[in-house]
Amino acid sequence: EVHTVGFMTLLGIVMTVSLAFTGAKASVSRLFTALGISAILLQTFHILRLMFGPELFDFQIFTSQTVSLIGSFNDLAIFSGLVILVTLIVLQQLTARIWGQVIAGFLVLSSLLFLAIVNFYSIWVILGFMSLLMALYLISKDTWLKGVTTDTVPVSRFGLAMVGLVCLVSALFVISGDFAGGVVNRATGINYLEIRPSLSATLDVTKAVIAEDALFGVGPNRFEDAWRQYKNPVINQTLFWNTSFGAGSGYVPTLFVTTGIVGGLLFLLFLLAFIYVGYKTLFATKIQDYGWYLVGTVSFISALYLWAITLVYVPGTTILLLAALMTGVAFAVYVTVSAQSGVQIDVSTNRQYGLLLIAVVLVVIITSTLSVIGLTKQYVANVTYADTVRAFQTGADLAKTDEGLLRSQELNTQDIFVAERASLRLAELNRLSSLPAEEVDEQRFASVLAEGVGLAELAISLDPTNPNNHMLLSSFYGLLDPSQFEGIQERNQALFARARELDPVNPIYLVQLAQYQARVGDLAATRASLLEAINIKNNYTDALFLLSQLDIQEGKTEDAITVTRSIISLEPNNPTRYFQLGVLLATTNNLPAAVTAFETAISLDTNYANARYFLALAYLDLERPEDALTQLKIVEASNQENTSLKTLIGEVESGNYARPESTFEVPVQNGDVVSQEEGVTTSTEVPDTTLVAPVNRPAGEGEEGDAAEEPTPSTPE
Repeated sequence: EVHTVGFMTLLGIVMTVSLAFTGAKASVSRLFTALGISAILLQTFHILRLMFGPELFDFQIFTSQTVSLIGSFNDLAIFSGLVILVTLIVLQQLTARIWGQVIAGFLVLSSLLFLAIVNFYSIWVILGFMSLLMALYLISKDTWLKGVTTDTVPVSRFGLAMVGLVCLVSALFVISGDFAGGVVNRATGINYLEIRPSLSATLDVTKAVIAEDALFGVGPNRFEDAWRQYKNPVINQTLFWNTSFGAGSGYVPTLFVTTGIVGGLLFLLFLLAFIYVGYKTLFATKIQDYGWYLVGTVSFISALYLWAITLVYVPGTTILLLAALMTGVAFAVYVTVSAQSGVQIDVSTNRQYGLLLIAVVLVVIITSTLSVIGLTKQYVANVTYADTVRAFQTGADLAKTDEGLLRSQELNTQDIFVAERASLRLAELNRLSSLPAEEVDEQRFASVLAEGVGLAELAISLDPTNPNNHMLLSSFYGLLDPSQFEGIQERNQALFARARELDPVNPIYLVQLAQYQARVGDLAATRASLLEAINIKNNYTDALFLLSQLDIQEGKTEDAITVTRSIISLEPNNPTRYFQLGVLLATTNNLPAAVTAFETAISLDTNYANARYFLALAYLDLERPEDALTQLKIVEASNQENTSLKTLIGEVESGNYARPESTFEVPVQNGDVVSQEEGVTTSTEVPDTTLVAPVNRPAGEGEEGDAAEEPTPSTPE
């Protein structure tokens, strides 16, 4: 992970080792040739997948169009921008033959295509500025700059055309990226929207962290902990209320949170020092060798571009390692052209230096070997984990899934592997609990429970700052009868308290606590927990549904209806309140009014799966099975693994419908608008808050939204 001490050390090692290119022009030439071939292969790979679908060359890993060999889809955009910059520079410095122009044209056009699909706004700004600057230079080089510049390479018409094309396309996407991006997205069928905390939200977290530990922050790779602790409570009213971000708005802003003022300022000082070295290399030092000047220009501009991206984004490992490599090459060029900056140690004539060199080489070899072994085991562990999860989602049994997770755990002990193994035990315990009492194997139940508790405790020991690990152990304790296990209720309450301490503004733990309190019969505490959760998040479906069930159980349905209607008058655009009202009205058998309430909730939120589910139940009670089936089919699309829902649909289709029993948990889940994979958060909807921001420019922004009228809901009578 890019914010760990190990990875930062690796960046420093790559920069240092790259100094081996000092004075080695042939080696540098081979390096850039290899990078050029890699760029051609990468772009060809993605072009073919774009033409023939993501099934081509998926290797059971790249199962989506938005997954790249180089990292995330935005990493592909960053690399495409780099390819364009390097190609334009080389075209202006060298006279390209026909085959060279063909390759350059392919690289520029394919890179522009991927940039148009991804629509990374910051990259368009950088490319637009650089290409415009380059175009103005080329136009004026043979006119008013003729007596100033020492560049003797004639202006290439093909190179000038490429620069003009990049400049025009960049200007189009900078000025009207929403419209242009929408056209490209509709043509390719790809709509990618990565979400990260906004700069203002990152600064708010930074201020809170600096108030606690100004010098060194919360610790490397711990931004997620800081986000949970200090995020703005307003985010609970958005789609991202339960999303944990592993980084802030950019790599550098995140460093101020994870490594404090010391780490953040040191990194900025490094960037300033690098810019100074680049200036000394390209402008302040007279370079006699034109080849080294070209290498210096390409490496410096490449590294500067990649480091600039870290100010506004968090690139993946490949991009950052490439930045370190180009930085090292730029340093090597500086040492080559500035003889006074080089230090030469002759180990062949000095015995002490020779012995020291042998010792250093041994340390490097041993450390490198151990690091490679460790990284390989970690990589294999993560690949095994991904394959296991994929197999489980496609029907693999629990035993095989546990074997795969155990292999990952043995290779690289991470709390996520251990927690997943514990979750498998929890699923088995829930299955055993659902069986008739006479069919339950008590010995197996106790054995699985002991294994699950042990694994959950191990997960907590591996990462005590993850509230999910504490809640996992709480789930096991919740299966135990407090009357038979002395002190278990207090231990469970302590786990809930610890989870809330780690994630203080997240209402999910209050609802889980309320569910536990309801199971043990403490209804007063249940109501108090639910009201506190709703106070934190007033549109929390789980809390409102559980509160409705509690009102119904305690015979307070009519009073609850009155209160809910009064709240709706204050919150007329809150779909969850209409859902709550519909549940209460359906209980009193006022089905027409319940249908109106559920339909209003859906009009305010078309993805509201629970409102559609209960609307379907109301339709069934009104003997409208076709309408009910329509709603259930829509719900099924976002609940593919819900067996109870599939059973209900089958009963409705066969005409043998039996109304499901009410429980203290919502029966279905709303569609996943927000998803996370490999540390990247994506969304199918544009954020409705300034606390998080899309990295990519949303397609069609402002076209339909401005014209659409806000629905005017009516309160069901």
